[in-house]
Amino acid sequence: MRRGVAAAGLALLVLAACAAPASPEAQGEGTPIYYLAAEEDSRGGDRIRACYETLGLGEDATVRDEAAAVVGRLLEGPADRGLESPLPTGVELLSLEVRDRTAYVDLSGGFNQLAGVELSMADYCLTLSLTALDGIGAVRITAQGRPVGQQPKQVFYERDVLLSTMDDVLQTVEVTLYFQDSEGTLTGERRTLTLYEGQTLAESLMAALLEGPESRDLYQTIPENFAVNYVRIESGVCYVSLPAASLALLPEGEQNQRTILWSLAESLYSITAVEELRLLADGEEMAYFGLIPVETVASRPKG
Repeated sequence: MRRGVAAAGLALLVLAACAAPASPEAQGEGTPIYYLAAEEDSRGGDRIRACYETLGLGEDATVRDEAAAVVGRLLEGPADRGLESPLPTGVELLSLEVRDRTAYVDLSGGFNQLAGVELSMADYCLTLSLTALDGIGAVRITAQGRPVGQQPKQVFYERDVLLSTMDDVLQTVEVTLYFQDSEGTLTGERRTLTLYEGQTLAESLMAALLEGPESRDLYQTIPENFAVNYVRIESGVCYVSLPAASLALLPEGEQNQRTILWSLAESLYSITAVEELRLLADGEEMAYFGLIPVETVASRPKG
């Protein structure tokens, strides 16, 4: 059974038919604002499209001013009648801050009525539009100060949005994913992952691990509906952020929890760049994975 992972799976599912916009030279001067093409106009083609618009701000405008103007344009909707805003009518911008290259966008309650593909499209239009500004590399989106429950993740990066014009294969990489055999023993399954523009190896590996084994002789170790907010590698350390909903799915048995933890760890350590593993919950580093100390998998096994 397929399961989502923030940075890779959902982007591939939702945006497989999307294309990057034309260059500024083709569109005119201005800031790219990403809207949606009407469904009847985009069958078999692009859904997310950019319009280059002038924000009309003074020379002393801050990046926060620019970001607020961009969100304002998305709320107003495009002048082009062939496009539409990804945000529901009546949604308002409650607050916007920019800290450490992250834009914190809080919208009014109507935004949390979005779900599924509509929510994903809105998230991606906001992300692409805001990360196009100098000084913003990530976007955190909330509604009335609270995370939107059905979002697969809470912080979005431009690289999370995979567009179909990024369909050139960057490389193929061999990894080993760990699942249970008929006796409950963790067994490695060799996989060749194909990486495309916009994907990272860690994201692609995690998506494949959550999807489950290809061999009929192996069985999924990780619970159904288990999800990951994000996975990234920085200076040899792999950070895996888990939502509370996933931790609630852990079985009670200590041995079962240990098997799940080692399935995650052994699979990630098959990436040669990973030397250490850190698990996070709500932004805080975890000391225990259920009943199992995380330190048991914190460093690459020797030998």
